[in-house]
Amino acid sequence: MKTKHDQAHDASKGASVKKLAALWPVAKGSLTLTRSPCTRKNCRECASGRKHPKLIFTFREGGRLRGMYVRPAHEGPVRKAIANGRELERLMAGAGRDLVLSPRQDTEP
Repeated sequence: MKTKHDQAHDASKGASVKKLAALWPVAKGSLTLTRSPCTRKNCRECASGRKHPKLIFTFREGGRLRGMYVRPAHEGPVRKAIANGRELERLMAGAGRDLVLSPRQDTEP
């Protein structure tokens, strides 16, 4: 027979799974707009000093900082994935806190 703590844990787990499913896709990193010169000779943008804008997705892989070019058409989905990843981290921190506090509340009078 399940205890009161186990039943509360199961209900909390079900609610958490629904929240997590709604957070797809996820990514951990950042998106930065940078400017760099192109390889064309006599480019007006580069000659003026403005250079060309490009989006870079920066993330950690194997302890190293990496960066990848993001096409302008993919900016929206990448930004959404980063926001979802930050929300997922917030939910995981809260789940850890709740996991530690839950047994304490069961033992207190």
